Order: sequence, then C-alpha cells, then structure tokens
Amino acid sequence: MLELNECSRRRKTANEYIPSIDDSILFPVQPSSPPSFSEHLRNYTIAFYQTQRNAFVIIITLLLSLYILTVPDQAADMIHAVIDDGVFHRLFQYILLSTLVWSWFVYGCTRMILHISPVGLRINNECDVLLRWLPKVGGIIPALILAYAFWTPDQWQPYLLILESGLMLVQFSWVEQNVSVFALPDRWHFSDRYTNFKQDIRELWRHPLGRLVIRTGVVLTLFLIAFFSLPVQWELAQRLRPTAIIIFGITMYTFWGSVMVYFNDYRYRPLVLITLGYLILISAFNDNTAVRQATGIGVSPISQRPTVDAHFARWVDARRQEDGDTIPLVLVAAEGGGIRALNWTAETLIRLDSIIPGFSRHVYALSGVSGGGVGTVFYTAFLRDFAEADRARSFEQFRKVIRDDYLSGVSSALLFPESVQRLVPFPIPALERAKWLEDSWAGSYYTNLKLSTLDSSLTQLYQTRSGYNYNLPSLLLNGTLAESGQKIITSNLKLDARYFKNVVSTLDVLGTDVPLKTAASLCSRFPIVTNGGLIQKDTMLINGRNQQYGGHVVDGGYFDNSGVETCIQLLNNLIPSIRRLDTADRVTIIPYVLFIQNSNPIGNLPHKRSILQEIQIPLLAFLNSWDNGSVTRDNMFNSFMDRFTNPKTNYLALRLAYNEKYPLGWFMSDSVARSIGQQAKDSISLKNKELLRLKRAFGRLGVKRVVN
Repeated sequence: MLELNECSRRRKTANEYIPSIDDSILFPVQPSSPPSFSEHLRNYTIAFYQTQRNAFVIIITLLLSLYILTVPDQAADMIHAVIDDGVFHRLFQYILLSTLVWSWFVYGCTRMILHISPVGLRINNECDVLLRWLPKVGGIIPALILAYAFWTPDQWQPYLLILESGLMLVQFSWVEQNVSVFALPDRWHFSDRYTNFKQDIRELWRHPLGRLVIRTGVVLTLFLIAFFSLPVQWELAQRLRPTAIIIFGITMYTFWGSVMVYFNDYRYRPLVLITLGYLILISAFNDNTAVRQATGIGVSPISQRPTVDAHFARWVDARRQEDGDTIPLVLVAAEGGGIRALNWTAETLIRLDSIIPGFSRHVYALSGVSGGGVGTVFYTAFLRDFAEADRARSFEQFRKVIRDDYLSGVSSALLFPESVQRLVPFPIPALERAKWLEDSWAGSYYTNLKLSTLDSSLTQLYQTRSGYNYNLPSLLLNGTLAESGQKIITSNLKLDARYFKNVVSTLDVLGTDVPLKTAASLCSRFPIVTNGGLIQKDTMLINGRNQQYGGHVVDGGYFDNSGVETCIQLLNNLIPSIRRLDTADRVTIIPYVLFIQNSNPIGNLPHKRSILQEIQIPLLAFLNSWDNGSVTRDNMFNSFMDRFTNPKTNYLALRLAYNEKYPLGWFMSDSVARSIGQQAKDSISLKNKELLRLKRAFGRLGVKRVVN
C-alpha cells in the first residue's frame, strides 16, 4: 500500500501512466469488447476539438482563402485570365510555386502548434491518429482550394493542382520517415500544466522543427515585404499577378497567426487580445492616408480656378460662330464599377467621338464615380495629349492603359508594406496602398503613351502656353466624406454653393491642388481594396487656437454611384446662363445628359439567403442597395427630364449588357476586356435613334471629320 500511495502522489502527464507492481493484483484487467462506432465517433469528435481549438487559426485562414479565391467575381476573372494563358505560362507556374510554399507552411505551422508543447490533450488512439494526420491533411488543402477555384473539366489546371496535392501528401509522409527534423515520435510527451512565456520560447527553439518553421517564416516575411516594397513602376507585382500575390500574403499571415496562437494562453497570457488592443491603440497615431498635394512652380493657386458661370461663357465663345447658332452641350455621368466601369466609360466615349464628329469638343463636363471617374480622367488626359487627327492611331496604346492590371500593385501593398504600417505607432505615407494604385495608373499611362500627364496637377491639365484650354471637358469627380456622409467633389471648376448644396469641395478644404492621379483616386477608394484619403484644413477658433477639420474621402458610390445627380446640379447652375444666351444673344444651347451605365439594370426577385443571416443580410442590404441605387436614379431622372423645357433637355443612357463575369475590382482578363470593347463597337452606333439625333445636332455646326 505504501508503494501504491507513492504512485498516486506522482504527477501524471496527459499521455503517460507508470503502474506499480501491485496494480495488476489490486486492479485486475477486465476483458473489454472493441469500441462501438458511436464510441469511435465520440472519441474522434473530442480529439478533433482538443487539437483544433489550438490550431483554429489554420482553419480560419483556409476558410478565408476559400472565400477570397472562389466567391468574388474578381477572383473568378483572375482565374480565367490564368486559364486563358495556358498551363505552361509563367502565371500558372507562379501559382504552383506559391501554392507549394503555402502548403508547406500550413503543414509546418500545424505541427508547430500541435506537436510542440501543447497543453491539455487527452491522448488516446483517436487523438494519436489526428495528431499524426491533421498536419498532412491541412497541407494538401491549399492545392485543393486552388483546384476548386480553377475547376473547368476541359482544362488541365485543376487536374495538375489535384496532382500537386497528392504529391504534397507523399512529400509530407516521406520527410517524416526519412528526415530527422520532421520525424514523428513513437509516443507523445506533453505537459499537463501551463507554462510561462520563457518556457514556451525555450521549448520552441529547442525543437528542430520549431527552429526551422520560425527561421523560414521570418526569412519569407522579410523577403516578401522587401520585394513588394520596391517601386510600383518596376511592375514586379504585375509579373506575378494578383492570384499568386494573394497566396503569398495568405502564407505570411498563416505563419504569424500561428506564432501568435502558439504563445497565446487565453487564461494567463491572452496574446491575441493584447495584440488586438495594441493595434487599436496605435491606430489613433499612425494614420498615413493624408492625400498627396500638388506643389511646384507650374501649379497655379486654386483661387485662379474659373467659376462655372465664367468658364461656361468662355466655353460658348470658343464654339460660337454667329448669332443664331445652335450648340449642343453634353454632360456625361459615368457610373462606378471598378475596372469594368473604367473600360466601359473610356470605350464608350472614344466610340462616340468616332461616330459623331466634334463630340468630345462639345462635352462640357464629365461627372465620374469610382471606376467610371477613373475612366473619365484617362479619357480627358488622352484628349489633351493627342490631337484629334492622331487619336485613332494611338487608341490601341490607350486601350492598353485602360485594360492594365491595377490590382497586383494595390493588393501587394495591402498585404506586405502596409503590414509594417499597422505595427508602428507613427504614419509612413509611402506605405499607403492607395498611393500605389495611383502610381500604377500613372506608370501605365507613361509606359504605354510615353507621357507623365497623370503625375501633373489637376488644374495643369487645362493649362496651355496660350492660356486655359476650353476644348477639354471639365472633371467633377464624386467621392464621399466618411465622417459626415456628404458628397465631396474634386474639380477644376470653382463650384457655386447655391447649386451644389451640402457638397464639399476637395481643393477648397486642402487649400491647394492635387495630382491628377490623386484626383482620380479620390472618387474610387473602394472599401478594403483601398482606404479613405485624409483631407484637412486649419480653422481659427474664437479663442485664437487652430483646429483641424476634415475627414476621409471614400468611394463616391457610397453617396451616389451614378454621377447623374451631379450632372443635374451642374445643369441647374448653367440654366440661367443658357436662358440669357437664348434671349440676348440668340444662341441656342441644347443640353444632353448622357448616362454611361455598367451595372445590372434589371432587378429580379432573388432567392433567400439564410446561412449566417445575422451577418450576411446587413452586408447584402448595403452592397445591393448601393448597386441598385444607380438604376433607381436612372429611372427617376429619365422620367422627369421632360420637365426641363427651357432649355429642352435630352436624357440618354448607354448601358453595358450586364454580365456577372465582368469584375468590379482593378483587374480584368483579356477576354472580358475584348468583350466590352466589342460591345461598345456593336451597341454604340447610329442605329440608336437618340445617338442619331445627337449626331444631327452636331451636324448643324458644319463639323466635318472622317468617321472611323
């Protein structure tokens, strides 16, 4: 009995019990029947819970990866672009390589969490099986996720990815049998009590596999951050393309999430909560989103911007030939929608310029939102840089600009350089991802057209050696001021508050001009992909102290994704001048409001969504009402446009035939781009009665030009 008492006082580990000699006498072994299926199921369930509560970060990253790589329309188009290039193209090879790295890190991180100093595991046969197989199973899932994303029965890519997953399983089993660092123990030896931070570090570093995972993860992190921090103009990210970049980002976050979970102790050392609190705290001090401002000798003070009335008078003078003239005036509203809207807007405007002589010269203003706003900026820069006779020859190069890959640069900045910004308590403006998007626009324009127009300021776009260029349409780029919900407009014109009520002017807040590429981004800061751009101004208070007012400019689609409302406000501003010209100078102005729409104009009764409806329904309500707002405004403005009788105003919508495969992000496959270009050529023609009327109105001016 003394020996038995001594044994009972001994600390027992979770997987080890040392029996005494008398145990067989005092506790004879009873014959037992094999466990039933329900007992096996119960044991596996308990064992899975015990193991995966430690490795939950791996499950979360894999589930997020499945969603990111398969659900969004942008993801599908990225995959189709790789499929179109074939299995031997470098893009698919990059995906195979990045998936290989991702798989090894899932395997290594799962083993680090489960096999090195875990606490509280009850070892039985089922738990032993899971400990040996979960890392290997987790390691093959990345390739299976990619195979599902690529799944097209008549293509080779998904089958090669399935083969890669099988080869990964063979590799994992082989290294466990033949490489000592990866060898699995015959018996598990885990502690039954919680350890302190120093003990965890010591245990991790003593373990050969732990050292390998940590060293490899740190080296990979430093390499990825350094590589993707190189200038966006070098187009290194574009060579990899978004899919491989996202996979590398997932790999890096899988590693650091696993490290955090390894050291986390939810009772004594809640490292995850501490880190979250730190990130929230320093976010008050490391806001690096202040927008670029244009400075330099050639940048005019914003006080020299023309008012709408003064600009319109000079615009009419530049087109007026004699008393009794009839002058068409076109106000264009370009709907938002990422690179889909960018392409449709630019293709539409170029097409109209080719079938209607003098069209671009009679476009008074372009009201753009999100991708549509970026399209108007590219179009206006193209008009400025190329004479009318040279545009047809340069259009194919311009097409390369509007079809370029702008997602790789901004996604690489989001995943890698901005990861550094989130950890430091002070702002580093160069790490803001929106600036990388701006630079990719300017870089593409320079690469393809050999001009740095987008790097110049907004107002410089309209400056010539002989004075102000009234042959270019004015830009009204619509954003949303997040802190107040107001519409904010970035424009070369000085807006009249009587007509643009409760509208904020970006340049008036900043007190200075902005680069043209920044003006484009201030209407297209779509959530998550880009962040809000900070604008502020100093205001003197009564007590003599300065107080900064302003906020963050986000995508204009939050307020109005159509851009039509701004056209109506501008038209109201112009009506007194139009009426004055009609009565005093016998000049007739015929306004046209042209809406370039790319969203789905047909609303069908949908199917219900019940899964996670507490989370999913509010998000669906926000996003879908945002998308359908343009349709509502289109119908509303079209219905009451007849009320504008003096002057008689015409309303025309040019709609992209909606296809759910057309992406909303900043990347577009060549096949989709060609489809949109062909649709512009086929649908925007003089078969449209409204366009024919518009051409006849232009024809009264006697403008002669060859139609492409």
